[in-house]
Order: sequence, then structure tokens, then C-alpha cells
Amino acid sequence: MTDKIMIALKSIGKNKNRNFLTMLGIIIGIASVICILAIGDGFTHTVTKGMGSHDTRNKVTLQWQSTSDYNTDGGFTPNDASVLSKVPGVDHVKLTSSIVEAGAKVQYKTKNISIGLNKQPKHLKLVKGTYFNMTGASNGVYISEDLAHRLFKENAINRLISIDGTVFVVQGIYHISDMNYRPDAYVSKQIFKDLFANQISKDQAKLYVQPDANKKQVGKTAVKRMKKMGEQKHTGDYSVSNPDAISKQFTRVLNDITYFIAFIAGISLLIAGIGVMNVMYITVSERRKEIGIRRAFGATSSDIRNQFLIESVVLCVIGGIIGIIFGYIFVSIINAFLPFKAVITVYAIILSLSVSTAVGLIFGFIPSNKAAKSELVGLLKEE
Repeated sequence: MTDKIMIALKSIGKNKNRNFLTMLGIIIGIASVICILAIGDGFTHTVTKGMGSHDTRNKVTLQWQSTSDYNTDGGFTPNDASVLSKVPGVDHVKLTSSIVEAGAKVQYKTKNISIGLNKQPKHLKLVKGTYFNMTGASNGVYISEDLAHRLFKENAINRLISIDGTVFVVQGIYHISDMNYRPDAYVSKQIFKDLFANQISKDQAKLYVQPDANKKQVGKTAVKRMKKMGEQKHTGDYSVSNPDAISKQFTRVLNDITYFIAFIAGISLLIAGIGVMNVMYITVSERRKEIGIRRAFGATSSDIRNQFLIESVVLCVIGGIIGIIFGYIFVSIINAFLPFKAVITVYAIILSLSVSTAVGLIFGFIPSNKAAKSELVGLLKEE
């Protein structure tokens, strides 16, 4: 096999310009596929990372959803938590909310703006001001660049603003990128709990199950009890929530879109394959004397076919490798302009090399088969 590969490389090297032009279609097609898959994988990774990961190993999450658009204040109550804690297999229950952002009205002079507000995160990169952990009843607030532009024409640092009637001091301004959602303002955890947390209903009940419990059965039993005994059963519906399944489904949709677009770009490889077939036909015609001599010395039809098929595959694989290199270069350039980072995965590289090999095998088979079927008498008569 090594000898046949070396012969193939020497044959390709004898006609560098012609073979390079033949590989050009492979190079462009593979580079395009690499770029599209990298952008798609990068976007999918960024979006799913923003959705967060969910640890569901030892818990079942129940969701309450209002049946009316005008009633969003319901949810689970302490009595509901007491009922759920008595479900067989449940160790303890914690009521939480899927919505962690409160709504508020911010006022500065004559300007009134509705905003989303949350408690201060552990880390926040500021474009202006100095970040520090606000403790207790601190009246500091961090606001987004957009809110700062809407409220102030000049510097917003140390300005006083009113949020739902409470005065705050602007301590810093942060940037919100296109790919990362953030609320319009952050206040200290204590202030958020005292002034704004009552706006957020407990629409989720996390049931921490015992190690030997059947999570699926626990979920079914809990939903039945809530439908029968839940305090908000007349204003909403109860169901088992599976956030990981939603994330996986969303990721699957994004991947399908990426692969479809990559497939469209990969159609150019069909055109490149026709070029490979054409150049292999030319190669077979030019080397009929070599074929005749090899047949005269005992080479079988299978040997002749395999030799030309290997040359076709080597030609395409070299084009695929060059295409991957150009794909890396293009992705590096594209990353300078994207709001997220395009990622080239091992899967994309393996797929590209597999497609290159397949193109060489498929489009090189017919010319190789023609060379293998050439009659020795006919070849010698030509000479």
C-alpha cells in the first residue's frame, strides 16, 4: 500500500498545475464546509451556554403555568410545598421561580423608563465605574450602557435615580453584548429581596427525591396531587418540567440547520468530483503504455484499478487537508467580526476528510475501472 501511495504522489507531482486546479474545487468546498460548521457549532455552544446547564440527577421539577395571560401572580404556595413533601420518595421541596428578574420604573428628572432589574451577580465587567460587592441596604446600582444613554446625556456615574420610589446612586455601567442577555440594572441582594422579590411568583417546585425513588413515578404522583389539592389549580396548570430536554431539542434544531447549510455548500464538491473524474480519464489515457507494461509483467486488473483509485483518493485527500488549513485561516479572520467565537471541532475535521476520501473513491472509480479493463493486446497494438 505504501508503494502505491508513493507512486500516486509521484504521478500527481508530474502534473502539479493541472492537479492543483483539479484540487481547487475540493479546497474551496472543504474550506466552506469547515467555516459553516465552525460558525454553527460556535453559535450553538454560545446559545446553549447562555441557557445554562441543569442538574436533574436527584430532583424532579414541577412547573405551574397560568391559563390566563392576565393572571401571572400565581404559583406554588407553602401549603403546596407541604403537600408535595408528603409524596412517596420525596426528601424535601424547594420553591423557586423560572423568572428571576423583576420589573420596575426608573425615573430621572422628567424621564420615566420601564426596566428589568435583578440582584447583583458575583462578577460583572464594567465599562465605567468600579465594581464592588454591595452589601446590606446599599443604595448603589449598576446600569446598562443602553439605560445610561436613555437617561443621561453625559456621565452617569454618581448620578441619583429613582427606582420604584427609592433613590439609588449609579456606581457603574456595564455592556450587554448581542449574544448575552442581561437586565437593565442590578442592585444589592438585600435590597432586591426587600423591595422587588415579592414581584416574582414561585412558579417552580423542586422535589429532591430519595436515592431509591423512581423519578418518573414521583413526577406523575406530584402532578396528580397538585391538580387535586394545589391552591392555584383553578388558575393554572401543573406539569413536570425538563429543562435539559428543551435545551437538547433546541441544540438539535440548531445543528440540523447548520448541517443543512453545510450540505448546500458541499454541493460544490460534486462539481469538484467531476473535475477529478475528468483528470483521471486524462491520466489513464496518458499512461496506457505504463498500463500495458505492468499488465505484461503480471499485474492484474485489480492491481491496475487499485493504483488509479489510490491516486484519485490521494488527490482528493490532499485537497481536503489544504481546505481544512484554509478553513482554519478563514475562521480565525471571521472570529474578529463575530459576536461569538466560531469553533472548529474534531467532528468537522473528520467529516471533511471523510467527504474528501468519498469524492476520490466515487469519482475515481469509473476511470480506474476503465484502466483495469483495458485489454493487453489493444495496449500493445497502440505501441
